[in-house]
Amino acid sequence: MPIPSEILAVARPKNTIVRKSGDRYLVIKRTCKRKDGRNIPVDLGTVGQIVNGVYVEKRKEPRAKTVDIKDYGEVKFCDTHTSGMIQELADVWDIDDAKRLLVIALLRAAYGDVRNRDLMMHYQTSFASEMYPGLHLSENAVSAFLLEIGQNYSLVTEFMRNRAARFASEQNIIVDGMLKDYNSQTGSLAEFSRKARKKGTMDVNLLYAFSPERMEPIAAKPYAGNVLDKTAIGNFIHENGITNGMMILDKGFYSEDMLEDVDKTEGLSCMIPLKQNSTLIGRYGMDTPTAHLDGWEEAPVLYKKVRMKNGKFLYSFRNPKDAYEQEVNYVQGAVKKGKYDEQKYQEKKRRFGLIVFKSKADVRPLEVYQGYAGRWDIEVFFNLYKNIIDRDTINVHGDYRTYATEFINFLTTIIAMRVKKTIVKKELNKKYSFKQIFKYLSKYKKARLDKDAKWKVSTMPKYIEELVATLGI
Repeated sequence: MPIPSEILAVARPKNTIVRKSGDRYLVIKRTCKRKDGRNIPVDLGTVGQIVNGVYVEKRKEPRAKTVDIKDYGEVKFCDTHTSGMIQELADVWDIDDAKRLLVIALLRAAYGDVRNRDLMMHYQTSFASEMYPGLHLSENAVSAFLLEIGQNYSLVTEFMRNRAARFASEQNIIVDGMLKDYNSQTGSLAEFSRKARKKGTMDVNLLYAFSPERMEPIAAKPYAGNVLDKTAIGNFIHENGITNGMMILDKGFYSEDMLEDVDKTEGLSCMIPLKQNSTLIGRYGMDTPTAHLDGWEEAPVLYKKVRMKNGKFLYSFRNPKDAYEQEVNYVQGAVKKGKYDEQKYQEKKRRFGLIVFKSKADVRPLEVYQGYAGRWDIEVFFNLYKNIIDRDTINVHGDYRTYATEFINFLTTIIAMRVKKTIVKKELNKKYSFKQIFKYLSKYKKARLDKDAKWKVSTMPKYIEELVATLGI
């Protein structure tokens, strides 16, 4: 098809021709080559195009593709809460792997549920790529990296032990477990827990050690979903090098073997509730606490402390308000079901509102009650894990990648808990939710006009400027 005359009439460089390619009119440099006594035309390549009646020259050197507007607020805010973490990681891994572990955790803290396929996009479009340049975070690169980290799990254990040693002076350590959906067909960690059979999905059981004093996790490890807390706790303590402090456990962890191991560790003790049917309660009269727990201001609490024949201690507590509510609920429920029994009521009445602890530790009852009441802190932590950073489902397959992913999630929760402490300390939680703050920070970006220019802060609404100033970003 001939080139329209109006296209041929457009001024263009000498020694060029116009050739149509699809909807474009290419301008091609041409010369001649002498062959067999004749001049043969030779194309030298495209030098431009005719666009809207104008010749447009093709750039001799194509521009490098860059991202010149990047997210700054949420990534920078999280990065200010990574103090000491890069050094902790570099004590175990080489610096490049340490940076990659930290940045993946940082991106997940800043953006929530970031899948591996999206890590590179978030890295390139955020200031993480300026703060930690040159990292390989493509989906294939991350998959291979997770496999490598999981296979060399002894380094993860070394990191956890180093961290436990840094927390050795902590007075209390809360240990608890959390079930997490995991339906991989290739991993041995995916198993039906007791709860999972009801919902029809398999789980992984995550154990976490948590410091209520610093409000951040100390150590963590995933176990198969069908492994009970009381079965895993011994391995968890030994593997993570927890040798100091008072472990505060829920009754689901109760195991005589575990208590015996703890008793052999000089600097470590355990405070764990007895089951309501324990014979120790009646034998030592622990269901009749009468002393008032001075120093506990939230509600009246009565206590009793007894030293057993084997030298260990029992501590019992009764909150009269809780006892009354439990008694009312029991009677109402039994009557409603037509199963009220006077003798059974008499047996249960002495245990309403009662909690009894067993430990080798000889401490003030107030310390015991305060420590157990502090278990609520780890519930706050698990809520953050599941609902704010959106890590309640495992999205990788195979045990190695699961171990590595949960380790990175552990790093993410350290950052997230530090962030939460700052938000609470500045009382911003009274005005904004956690997610609202990050939504506002997403409007805080930096841009540059060319590749050699300095990054400049983008224009933001007044209320976001005030938030940024309050957070000190």
